[in-house]
Amino acid sequence: MKRLKKYLAISCLFITMSLVITACGQKNVTESRVSKDREAIKTTTSQQVAEAPNKTEVLETKTTESSEEVNGLPLSNMVVSVTCGEKEATFQLYDTKAAKELYDQLPLTLELSNFRNAQWMFYPPEKLAVTDAESYHDGKKGELSYYEPWGDVFMLYEDFYAGDEMHRMGVAFSGVNNIEGMSGEITIQAVEEESSAAEKVTENESSVKQMKVTANGNTIIYELNGSLAANDLYDQLPLTIEVQNYSTDEKIYYPPKELNTSDTPLADSVAGSLAYYAPWGDVVMFYRDFGSASGLYELGSVVAGEEYIKELSGTITIEKVE
Repeated sequence: MKRLKKYLAISCLFITMSLVITACGQKNVTESRVSKDREAIKTTTSQQVAEAPNKTEVLETKTTESSEEVNGLPLSNMVVSVTCGEKEATFQLYDTKAAKELYDQLPLTLELSNFRNAQWMFYPPEKLAVTDAESYHDGKKGELSYYEPWGDVFMLYEDFYAGDEMHRMGVAFSGVNNIEGMSGEITIQAVEEESSAAEKVTENESSVKQMKVTANGNTIIYELNGSLAANDLYDQLPLTIEVQNYSTDEKIYYPPKELNTSDTPLADSVAGSLAYYAPWGDVVMFYRDFGSASGLYELGSVVAGEEYIKELSGTITIEKVE
């Protein structure tokens, strides 16, 4: 009987300790999930982050009329340029209250600060009023966003993941690759208030051309590199065509006419790259890093909607942005 009592006592003690340890572990997990410490924010590739939910809530404020949507938010006619010496990037703002408030503060001359080797930040004089509709966690290269706790607007030159909320402000349609090389003082100013991003792109023949891929209510925008092959593809638009899944990193489609690859750079493809595989005559949209291959030529890269590439299926529409 004494042995039985001793055994029961030890068992009860063991169970109690297990429950305490489990509870402590759960507490630590909960705390880590809700942590708002921005120092814990880390950069990552598009393969490592979870796909951000598509925010479709009704916005509190509509500043202009626009039927175009990117990342679940309507684009406005507000276009801004950011210049740093000879480098310039141009952004089309979303139709949100926060974007309008930033636009109304322009022009501005401000100092840039770098964060995590992924973004350049600047601080507008007045804070912006954001809503849940434009919040997100998975940032893509070329996005203009706002971090409310610090009051900074930032331009992403690398994909970026944040544990707490960032808010979308706009998307770059030219000069995406210029962002990384900026530093020091910048000037932010409005670009023809009544001009859309597409109108700005077509102001002169030397401007970079863009095309958009739409399917299932989602839009993906690519900036072409001006090569002969890219121009050949652009000249065939619009297209309504079947997209196919190939391997585990790309979606492909076959344009009606072959592309001229003369004077077209070979590709070293990453997630978001647009390429052409000459041996098969197919255009390739990468949603994961790939690298290079014989006969694979670079056409351009995604500037908005990269998260939708992986989900493409069936019939898609490809049009010029104009």
